[in-house]
Amino acid sequence: MSTNIQWCDETWNVIVGCSRVSGSPGCARCYAAKAAKSPRLQQFPQYQGVGKWDGTVEFVKSQLIKPLSWKKPKRIFVCSMADLFHANVPDEWIHQVMTVVALSPQHTFQILTKRPERMKEYFSQQSLWIKWYEAAKDFLWDAISEKFGGLINLQQYFIDQPFPLPNVWLGTSTENQQMSNKRIPILLQIPAAVRFLSCEPLLEEIDFRQGGAIQKLISDSYEWELVNEDIQWIVVGGESGPNSRPCHIEWLESIVQQCHAVKTPVFVKQLGANAKFEGQRFKTRDKKGGEIEEFPLHLQVREFPVPVRE
Repeated sequence: MSTNIQWCDETWNVIVGCSRVSGSPGCARCYAAKAAKSPRLQQFPQYQGVGKWDGTVEFVKSQLIKPLSWKKPKRIFVCSMADLFHANVPDEWIHQVMTVVALSPQHTFQILTKRPERMKEYFSQQSLWIKWYEAAKDFLWDAISEKFGGLINLQQYFIDQPFPLPNVWLGTSTENQQMSNKRIPILLQIPAAVRFLSCEPLLEEIDFRQGGAIQKLISDSYEWELVNEDIQWIVVGGESGPNSRPCHIEWLESIVQQCHAVKTPVFVKQLGANAKFEGQRFKTRDKKGGEIEEFPLHLQVREFPVPVRE
């Protein structure tokens, strides 16, 4: 589905439905929960059972093979209306999603979760390529048989796949210092070609140097430091929608400065609907504060990591 999310080209909602993570303030005013029960989406059968946002999830089979038909390379946000690693999403569904990802090397798949523990558990499984091959054989063969000709060729394709897949970016949401401290160390244990953070909605200043990424032993004490080789991309933005919580321009500036100091690409998505600067309302014509021309000049930064395969 085409999207207004500035850091991707398409959203791929092969799974829909979720529930809020207890203790995660970023979930409190979830845009997806609101959208799922809107008349715009309730006209589609897959959203009619998930509008309560109570953990009910739906697998949308009609969406599964869509990326295979997109020939032009795209950045694809996987499950913008779900969390692929929600407890109620069975591994069998994830296998099918990852099979399409492996069969679509022309695309970049951006997978974001608030549940990095489950993401780590999934990607720590042995011989995932076997499970992806089985999923391709059982669920996708009609769509891909002409390309591969026979199952032996399909099996060899998966045997030859590198791990981690070079077209997969894995990320976690870090809306405040507490969630950064909790989730980043888990993300760093997950094999990935690109690891990224989504600091959106940004709800307070985050100090990655003290809070989150890599421990270095210095003079018998530990210092926390964000290191470019371990976190390759950070997206940041303020909250939008009615009754948005404030996002201070100074918080955005801090993250941009930290990223530039270690040459980590950073993408400032939006200032938010309740942006503040020096304690005062920072007014924008765009209700989400998402027009880059309205940003302070030094926040007009929308960088992407360089994919490994390039």
